[in-house]
Amino acid sequence: MRVLIDAAFFAGPEADDLAFLNLFALARDGRHLLLTAPTFGPAGPREVLDWLASLPEACCRQVRQVLEQGVAAASGLPADAVGIRLAAGTSSDWPAGRLSLPDALRLLQTPLGVMVENRRADWRFLLALAPPVQRDRLRQALDHGWLEILHAGGLGEMKAWLEELLEHPFTSVSNAARLLRLWVMFDRDADRADRSQPSPVSCGMKTLCESAPERPWHLGHYRLGRRAIENYLPVAALHHWQWEVSRGEGLKRQEIVSALCELRKKKPEAACQYNMKLGFLADLSLEARKDVQEKPRLIQDADLDPLFHGLSDTDRNALKRGFGKHIAAHLENTSEADFRREFERYLAPGEPDRETILNSLFARL
Repeated sequence: MRVLIDAAFFAGPEADDLAFLNLFALARDGRHLLLTAPTFGPAGPREVLDWLASLPEACCRQVRQVLEQGVAAASGLPADAVGIRLAAGTSSDWPAGRLSLPDALRLLQTPLGVMVENRRADWRFLLALAPPVQRDRLRQALDHGWLEILHAGGLGEMKAWLEELLEHPFTSVSNAARLLRLWVMFDRDADRADRSQPSPVSCGMKTLCESAPERPWHLGHYRLGRRAIENYLPVAALHHWQWEVSRGEGLKRQEIVSALCELRKKKPEAACQYNMKLGFLADLSLEARKDVQEKPRLIQDADLDPLFHGLSDTDRNALKRGFGKHIAAHLENTSEADFRREFERYLAPGEPDRETILNSLFARL
């Protein structure tokens, strides 16, 4: 995060507070950038140079290094990088991003919260989404405590949690810090009445994110273009799942992998909205599901959403039960190149690409 400090602040009483040095300690490792107005350099600003001269030599050297690295890194910041301005006194204007020293420290010490539906599975997805260098940055951020994965426990609970945060966004420091240090990712899901459309809860979540206060910056968020993270599994990862078992079970898994590959080739939009965990059976009406299970009989076109009409009996039967609730774990068994190709294969017009998604996250880190 970028922190802008007016030169006059260095001549004020708060510049002698130990808490002010803590600000520089938080930026020493490059997590945050400290900039002065006017820009720091060998010739000034005078207030900054005089303050530096008052510090012990070792401390002065470290603080100067923080200011210099801020200037050097500023030009490389993404266009939507977020930032605050340090304000003298005890009052903060959170919507304007002008914060007192105590509130600025609280904000900068708060890890970026990545709010997701499922901590383990969605973290795997983010790591798969990122190229190697950014993947390492994500892991480093998690290890250093700069980033935390906020497990919401499902889309409905996530929406309720965010609604609670947004109800009174800036009435408390804890609420404000959590909201401004937040990035959200959630499933598209599928509407029961029309599987080609997002679920009503997913639509509500997107509306909620887009309606969040835009001051001092908008809420970073990404809704999957496909039904869930499992729909992005490359075929190589699915084959890895297939080869975990042998004999009869292995043949069954081969049939479902082949059927999904056929679905992706002939009906890519349908493949993007297929229930990867539980299959067609979970999406049937209660009456149709009972009929299929008790008679038993094959699933027919009339049982399915029109999006999935026209499949062979063989493929419908293979896709009946899905890949199981733990299939997302196989995101760990995919190469960056395989995932990239699969992610980019069916990007809809206007859907963000990997770079846009990741820049939105890193701009807030």
